[in-house]
Amino acid sequence: MKTNILNKILLAFLAIIMMTACDDRELVTVENTSAAMVVDLSTTNLFLDQNFPANPALTVSWSAAGYSVPVSVSYNVEVSADAAFTSPKLVSSVTDSNRTVTYTASQMNAAAQSIGLVANASGKMYLRVTSYLGSNSIPIKSNVTSLMITPYKLVYPDFYLVGAASYVGWTATSAQILYKQDNLSIIYTYLEKDQNFRFLGQKDWNPINYSIDDSGTDAANRYFKSTSSNIVFGDHENMKFTGETGIYKIVIDADKAVQSLKATISPIPAFDIPQVYLVGNVAGNGWSAENAVEMTSAGTGIFEYTTTLPADAEFKFLGQKSFGNLEWGNLSAAGNSGFLGPKGDNDNIKFVGDGSAYKITVNIKAGTYKIVKQ
Repeated sequence: MKTNILNKILLAFLAIIMMTACDDRELVTVENTSAAMVVDLSTTNLFLDQNFPANPALTVSWSAAGYSVPVSVSYNVEVSADAAFTSPKLVSSVTDSNRTVTYTASQMNAAAQSIGLVANASGKMYLRVTSYLGSNSIPIKSNVTSLMITPYKLVYPDFYLVGAASYVGWTATSAQILYKQDNLSIIYTYLEKDQNFRFLGQKDWNPINYSIDDSGTDAANRYFKSTSSNIVFGDHENMKFTGETGIYKIVIDADKAVQSLKATISPIPAFDIPQVYLVGNVAGNGWSAENAVEMTSAGTGIFEYTTTLPADAEFKFLGQKSFGNLEWGNLSAAGNSGFLGPKGDNDNIKFVGDGSAYKITVNIKAGTYKIVKQ
């Protein structure tokens, strides 16, 4: 009995000691004591030469940020179009031990374009360094400095679709080029389920091929850093399409920081359309869908019609004699690109004719059209 009482007294005593120790424990607070200071830019006026994209262009140096205790610090070099850094863009992140970084002409050009500077014109770029403790904690921003920079217009590659999953099969000389708008390449075209494909850089197997960036892909062909879920590794040269067979919108983003590939089902996934009509200020139509001109079938999803075209010719293709769901025009915007866009992603096809006869051919399966003088 006495032993139990003594044990209880001892436990209570230990508890009091532990509580006292907890109350007296010192809490360590980390505070910033000084911001990093950008002390040097290797130049304040930078002209970027597109002929030498890998050449060193700008070196940025700064002093260390200070914290109240020794800690590991990381730094983000950021740029902006305004001194207030309303919309800052990250150029790179560096470790605590390295407070000098050199950027190539290509890297600085990408930075300039990310803040909206115009190609081939001198513009002002603002720079700063933001330090972080650990995982982006306690950020401290440096002073802001600036330079005048003249970026060049980026030239992005052409992409040609080829493979069993595609409309053209494995015929490289018939590979489908995608419509290019700066860093984006786009087409609405046929893709077949569980078949392989890739992209070429030319209508030939060599020298350039583009496939998924996977350890199983031939090193020279690794390109796409990300793909939509319906595009997977196929084999050492190719990707595989796993979606249902039909018409898909293929979009490639060739920005070096992105290099993505996506295939999304078209609003009009069918390609074996029974009849297609021509509507517009051609063949005396006058944009009356009820009086749309019937085109002649020339194969699966292929239709043609020959008529005279004036200088202000504008028209679209319909799958019914109404402005219903089956409608195709010039991809994205009005013009004469030769690429089809479905309803919701098209505008009028505009063509400057001379009153002569022209054959108009639309290929819904391939996602193209052409106008050829007869």
